[in-house]
Amino acid sequence: MPDEQPQDPPGTRPPAPEHGAPVQHSHHPELPSIRFLEELKRRNVGRVAILYIVVSYVALQVFELFFHLLELPAWAGRVAVIVIVVGFPVVLIFAWAYEITPEGLKPTEDVAPHHSIRHHTGKRLDRAIIAVLAIALTYFVVDKFWLSKHVVPAMVHTTADVKATAASAAVPEKSVAVLPFLDMSEKHDEEYFSDGLSEELIDMLTKVPDLRVPARTSSFYFKGKQTTIKEMAAALGVAHVLEGSVRKSGNTLRITAQLIRVDNGYHLWSETYDRKLDDIFKIQDEIAGAVVKELQVTLMKGSMPQAGGTANTEALILTMQAKAMWISANTKGDYEKVFEYVQRSLNLDPAYALTWVMLSKVRGWQATSAWIPVDQGWDESRHAAQRALALDPDLPAAHNAMANFHLIHDWDWAAAQSQIRESLARDSKNAAALEMTGVISWYFGDLNNAINYMRRANDIDPLDSGGWYQIGVAYTMAGRFTEAQDALHRALAINPGTTGAHAQLGLVLLAKDDPAAALLEIDRETDERSRDGGRALAFHALGRKADADSTLADYERKYAAIDAFGIAETHAYRGEIDQAFQWLDRAYSQRDPSCPVVKTDLYLKNLRPDPRFRAFLRKMNLPD
Repeated sequence: MPDEQPQDPPGTRPPAPEHGAPVQHSHHPELPSIRFLEELKRRNVGRVAILYIVVSYVALQVFELFFHLLELPAWAGRVAVIVIVVGFPVVLIFAWAYEITPEGLKPTEDVAPHHSIRHHTGKRLDRAIIAVLAIALTYFVVDKFWLSKHVVPAMVHTTADVKATAASAAVPEKSVAVLPFLDMSEKHDEEYFSDGLSEELIDMLTKVPDLRVPARTSSFYFKGKQTTIKEMAAALGVAHVLEGSVRKSGNTLRITAQLIRVDNGYHLWSETYDRKLDDIFKIQDEIAGAVVKELQVTLMKGSMPQAGGTANTEALILTMQAKAMWISANTKGDYEKVFEYVQRSLNLDPAYALTWVMLSKVRGWQATSAWIPVDQGWDESRHAAQRALALDPDLPAAHNAMANFHLIHDWDWAAAQSQIRESLARDSKNAAALEMTGVISWYFGDLNNAINYMRRANDIDPLDSGGWYQIGVAYTMAGRFTEAQDALHRALAINPGTTGAHAQLGLVLLAKDDPAAALLEIDRETDERSRDGGRALAFHALGRKADADSTLADYERKYAAIDAFGIAETHAYRGEIDQAFQWLDRAYSQRDPSCPVVKTDLYLKNLRPDPRFRAFLRKMNLPD
């Protein structure tokens, strides 16, 4: 009996295929990647991604417009981009995990398929994408044919304008910019030293007659910015750059320096110095000498300017730190810290002339700001400048410090001119001395000559926003308003925080009989004192007497001790002649540093017919 075959339970045996019909095999599972893409589509994640990208594009375009109009710092743009980039995956994860229902947002896993309205949500997203694309296209058309030609050019001069200032002239072959040396110390806390070394090299090379060297402010303008060497050289108007790094550990130094030709990127010279801190001046001499040799500069009398200073390395470091603090100082406390470091340096080496120069500058500024007793501060400033000259009669900075004292405090024009001549005799390209020459011409009423000297100083230091600001004020006083606006816009393009620049632009508009626009511009000023003074003038021009009176009264209350001259300007502008002369006399007794501009001041023109005005000029030893 044959074995019986086991029988399948009813209904479990697969039916036999018909003859010729293909055999059906069981299906393989779907690929996970395909299922994932289908799930993305089902949850509308793709639509959300497209909508996010388009909305972000439109938002960035609008932000860019206000970025220029409000002159926001560069970091604000970077923050906006970072927020958008970081937000993208967050939005996608949210779209995956949550679903819109008639009852509101719910986790996708909690929504039953027959209750889901994903299909309707997808249609809404499609309509939103189309609407935002339409807005983006409209903005693109408006920007291309109107905004880019009217709004932005009228409100801001970009950094390209600044670069054109230096690049417009032919670049001399014998020219070099000393870029800030990098701080490579372990804790990156020796930046003051690397900056100080760079500044000393600038000072040395500037004294070489045939060599063009941009001043410190311009060379340091690009510090920390993402700019190529070619872009920096074009802005500074040089054919070569000197760059390097400093690693300081205790009393040990490693300094690397390299001279680069900009047009082809070739390294003409490089060197590494492993020395003790005591050798710093010798290293400076060697670096400067190598630059001069490579650029084949002809030296007068065959001599190379020598680094000089102090044999006390601790005094050197304290003075470098004081100079670094001085550059960034803003508040009373900042200047007190500078004074402290200067004093500590002089206690270690009372024969260090550069430190006496620093002392003269800081005490003069503290006295001008009424942060210390005025007479005491100026006496100390004068003594410090005299001491610096006695220690090093060939130091241009010492002559500049003495000239600055004569210009700002004792108003001895002949003595100031004598000191400036001595400075220029030792360094014909000293930007500070050239600018002070222009200032004296300004005081004497020769504004065209003043502007000429200021522009010469500006050629040496083209990225100094303060220099452009001063040129803008001089143009304003000369009645050259278009040139004044250009100079002030350049100052703001270099440094959007230039103190007084927006207020001065407002005063230019006021002089052009546009008080409404003037007030808008003045209100953009970030410096409270400059803004308040400008508003007092603008309110009067607009006929807003109550606002003008209250603003002036508030200004007198806050600034009587440090800006009596500015208060006199406002009273004169308002036609209040007797009050104006009372405040002028007060400014004179306070040795207000603005008094010397009295002869050319536009806001004092109502005083000129009065005999008291000529008497005041004679009191100031100015020609009438």
